[in-house]
Amino acid sequence: MKQKQGANVMYRSIRFLSVILWATAALSSFASAEILHYIDASGRKVYVDSPHKIPPQFRHQSQQVETVRMTVEEQLASEQSRQQISEEYRRKQQIRELERTLANMTTPVRIMGNQVLVPVNVVWRGRKASLNLLLDTGASMTVLHRDGVSSLNTTSRDSSYAQVAGGGLIKTERVVFDRIELGPYRIENKSTAVIETSGPQPFDGLLGMDILGGGGYNIDFAQRQIVWAPGKYKEMSAALEALKHPQAEPDDAVAVDKE
Repeated sequence: MKQKQGANVMYRSIRFLSVILWATAALSSFASAEILHYIDASGRKVYVDSPHKIPPQFRHQSQQVETVRMTVEEQLASEQSRQQISEEYRRKQQIRELERTLANMTTPVRIMGNQVLVPVNVVWRGRKASLNLLLDTGASMTVLHRDGVSSLNTTSRDSSYAQVAGGGLIKTERVVFDRIELGPYRIENKSTAVIETSGPQPFDGLLGMDILGGGGYNIDFAQRQIVWAPGKYKEMSAALEALKHPQAEPDDAVAVDKE
């Protein structure tokens, strides 16, 4: 008789333990997520899912909106959705950065026959002059016309005279500019020749190989622009296209055994 009672007690204990384990497993498959909101300094209502995400100065006026109960599967799906949104945001940010970089790697130019006029900025003691220089691959040094930089009131390091075609002499000054800006390039403390000219000129000087030789370039006559560092430009353009049109990855095949 005692053995039978002991067996009954053991059976009830096992059954009670099974119920407890089942309830624990069921409860563990759910998670509670608080949704709170607060008003930031600009008057905007901000929603967060944790009190720790509320800045200290706004915690006193935060309110709980609701409590959402989600299964583990729903939590995983929500996390995957957040990851996809984050990846999409990063992709769009990378696209914007590449577009800005590519825009800086091209410079619109004026084309007059076989002559190409390139916009260049020169800076002297905080003042800037915008010039149009004739691209001249035969000039070893960049030369600026005095009239083009007269508004800067530059002073020269030294001066000399140079002979020009026809046997005449012109005064040449050497000026060290704070900066010369050309497309994506910023050339600091650039020593440049400044010369006097007779009469108005269709350009403000010559853009020589001392600047052009620092990096590659291509002249796109159809688009009337210069492409700086064309190799890198091509690589970045390909990367931009890949970001704009990502190829969909094939879904993994899942084998299901049917009994």
